[in-house]
Formats: sequence, C-alpha cells, structure tokens
Amino acid sequence: MTRKYTQAEKGKSLAPPTEPPRVGRVKVPEFDNSALMKQHHLTIIGRLTNPKIQRLWSLLPFFSEHWKTSSPAVGADLVKEHFSILLRQKKTCS
Repeated sequence: MTRKYTQAEKGKSLAPPTEPPRVGRVKVPEFDNSALMKQHHLTIIGRLTNPKIQRLWSLLPFFSEHWKTSSPAVGADLVKEHFSILLRQKKTCS
C-alpha cells in the first residue's frame, strides 16, 4: 500500500490571509437634508412583490384614490420591479 502525501507534498496550502479592507480617508462634510426631506416627503419607493400578476401602472390610480390626492400620482419605473411614486396632497379650502 502506498503512503498518503501531505498537503505540502501535493503542492496544496492554505490561502494566504486576506488583508483587512483599507480605511477610507475621504472626509464627508455635514449636509443639511431637511429641504430635500420636505420636498420628497410624499414620495414612495417600493418593489412589486409578485411581478407576474401585479402591474406597476395599476398601482398609480390605486395610490391616488387611496390617499385622495389632488392630482394623479406621478410614477417612475425603476430597475428590477422597483418603482417610485410622487403623491401630491389634496388642498383643503378653509
């Protein structure tokens, strides 16, 4: 019976240890995003959970009717069944 060869004899070895990721040296300044949040506070970003049955463009009238918006919702078809919808609030007369 032949003897078993060691890993070193076979030319196999463990992979060298990977180096830890480098620490970024970019300093990002503080940013006040309150104006952006106010501008986009009625924006919905979502994903179709069952794209074989659900259709993106059938969601737009649903959201307009459900939240009683003043004008139709404006939607955008994003990648891989993702969507973005901008709603406008109904203005009340006082």
